[in-house]
Amino acid sequence: MNKNLFFACSVIVAGLLGYATYLALKVAPTEATMGDVQRIFYCHVPAAMTGFTMFFVNFLASVVYLWKRSARADALAVSAAEVGVVFCTVVLITGPIWARYAWGKWWVWDMRLTTTLVLWLLYLSYLVMRRSSEAGSTAVMAAALAVFAFLDVPIVYMANRWFRTNHPQPMIGTSSLDPQMAHVLYINMLAFFLFGCLIYWFRYGLERTAQKVAAIHVRRAGVGTTAMMALPAMFFLQFQPPPPHHVDPHVYLYGAYFAAWTIYFLYLLLLSNRLFKLKKEEAELH
Repeated sequence: MNKNLFFACSVIVAGLLGYATYLALKVAPTEATMGDVQRIFYCHVPAAMTGFTMFFVNFLASVVYLWKRSARADALAVSAAEVGVVFCTVVLITGPIWARYAWGKWWVWDMRLTTTLVLWLLYLSYLVMRRSSEAGSTAVMAAALAVFAFLDVPIVYMANRWFRTNHPQPMIGTSSLDPQMAHVLYINMLAFFLFGCLIYWFRYGLERTAQKVAAIHVRRAGVGTTAMMALPAMFFLQFQPPPPHHVDPHVYLYGAYFAAWTIYFLYLLLLSNRLFKLKKEEAELH
């Protein structure tokens, strides 16, 4: 990884994220029905778009891995899946916060929400399987699962077109979306997409370092294994009563943004900790 280039890109992306968030919270027009709570839209939709893009990258890399058994393709696939799960987790956290205000429930089992949860569980299963063993057969089975899991992505995307759901109907690219709202949304989509790419770049470099360390261990007849599991626990609260009228809607708005950025920040800390340990281990082995 070119550290100077990575640092320069990080500064640019941080500035774009700050500008995009300012537009979302302060500049975008207030939606007539839901008021300021609708501004969750500007972090919820970009997270979904970035997550789906990462799952597509995972799909392509998994196909290449099944074809060529390339360690580089495996690293690309694992990194994309992990970053995709992080962004999908943000979708599944900010969505229920928005739903709690709009519908009076944290969760309803309609097709868009249910298929998104299934998608998250499929890719989480992929990560657990991929990290459960370093054996070649496990990596192959995980890659096959990734190819299967991606079939759910177009189902999630089309769910509110094919089925009657509580989820809002598609607005992007339609006349129903205010032009100024669309402008702010597209800037946020660009900002969060570049943020996702930056994390992916870092995560891929981390995975390649892990592969090198693992190869040293193999040469020394010792192989380590890792596993990853994280479960949000707010999806079975759908029987909550409607929110009281005295609750400030800004609690939901800022709560959603705080939850999203907490997830991003904790994931970045996790990656930094992994990198520190790998670099230390690599230095000790040489």
